[in-house]
Amino acid sequence: MNFGSLLSPETFEFFARYLLAGYVVIFVRSAFVMGLRPKPAELLIEAIILSLIVQFIVYVLAAVYGSVVVASASGHDLPKWITAPPDILKLVAIVIVVPTGLGWTLGRFLKSDWRNGLLRRLSLPVIHPVQRAHDFAFGDNRAPGLVEVTFNDGTKIGGWFGEKSLAASDDGRSDLYLERAYIIDTSGTWREPSHTRAILINLRDVRSIEFLMEAKAEDGPEGENDR
Repeated sequence: MNFGSLLSPETFEFFARYLLAGYVVIFVRSAFVMGLRPKPAELLIEAIILSLIVQFIVYVLAAVYGSVVVASASGHDLPKWITAPPDILKLVAIVIVVPTGLGWTLGRFLKSDWRNGLLRRLSLPVIHPVQRAHDFAFGDNRAPGLVEVTFNDGTKIGGWFGEKSLAASDDGRSDLYLERAYIIDTSGTWREPSHTRAILINLRDVRSIEFLMEAKAEDGPEGENDR
C-alpha cells in the first residue's frame, strides 16, 4: 500500500467531502440534544449519510448561486472570488459552512416544540431525541433547584443541583454530584449538616429523585433549607 497516496490532496478532499462533513453535522447537532452517542460503526454510517445529504444541498446551492451570479455579473463588475471562488473556499463551504448550517437546523428542529406535531401530521412515529430519561431530566433546560434523593433502603437526603453540580451517565455507571447536601430527618424536615459539604451519589443505589419545582433558581441554596 502506498501511504503517500493517502496524504494526497485528492484523497484528503474525498474524505473531507464524504466523511468529515458528516461528522461536523453530528458535532453541531449534539450541542442541542443530550444523549448517548451512537456506536462507532453506527456513527460512521450516519456520518457518511449526512455527508451525502450535504453534497446534495451543496449541488442545489451551487446551481442557485451560479444562476444568481451570472445574472448579477451581466450588469456589475463583481470580484473574481465571487464569480469564480477558489477551490479552498469551495472546500471550506462544503466541509464546514454547509454542515454547520445543517447541524444547527437539525438541532433546532429536534428541540422545537412543534416537532412532534409535524411528525404526527406526516404520520411518522414520534421518538424523543434524548434516549434516556436521566439525560432528559438533567438536560440543559434544567434550572438550578433543590432535589430530594430516596435510596433503596428508604433513606432520604436533599441537595442543591446548580451550576457546579453534574449528572453523568454511561452504559456502566451513572453518578450524580450535588454541590450542596442537606439532611432530611424522619419527619421530612430539611436541615444543613454541621459542616457545609457536597455529595457524590451512585444512582445504582437510588430509588427515585424528586425535583422540587417550587424552588427558585435565583434564591440559591441559602434560605432554601427549611423545608
